[in-house]
Amino acid sequence: MMTTIPRFAPTTATELVGLLWDRRTSIRRSLDALRREAADAFSRRDLSDMFDQEDPATDSDVAAILLLIDRAEQRLREVEQALARVDVGTYGYCTVCGRGIPLERLRVLPDVSSCVACSSGPSHPSGTRVPLDHRETDGADRRSPQMRGRSDPEDGL
Repeated sequence: MMTTIPRFAPTTATELVGLLWDRRTSIRRSLDALRREAADAFSRRDLSDMFDQEDPATDSDVAAILLLIDRAEQRLREVEQALARVDVGTYGYCTVCGRGIPLERLRVLPDVSSCVACSSGPSHPSGTRVPLDHRETDGADRRSPQMRGRSDPEDGL
């Protein structure tokens, strides 16, 4: 089955989707290993050890494993969201402003959901990124077809 991503040639689309699947597989393997390690760490301890003030290293080891699991689960969600964007035809476009994400960025970070400008732009007080104006100096709108009909937050509309 041929993978299609509207912005890219079929071979490039297949490459990017392959990168996403490889990343998904790798993260799942890491998660499995981390979960086994956490289960082993918990099985070596009894309830009284959890409250033992004399050996805080054990607690910090378990806490570190749990933090790694949390981060890996977040990364897995990001990859799965990217795969979902492939399915609906929005992969490769910034989810904030709708402008195309450069191919070089996608090859390095295939699950990235925003362009550099929106990733590093100023934050809104609500904690969300405020997109920069992505209209080129010639006035052309370079956003994805789904975003072209929307007004920019900077327009005040």
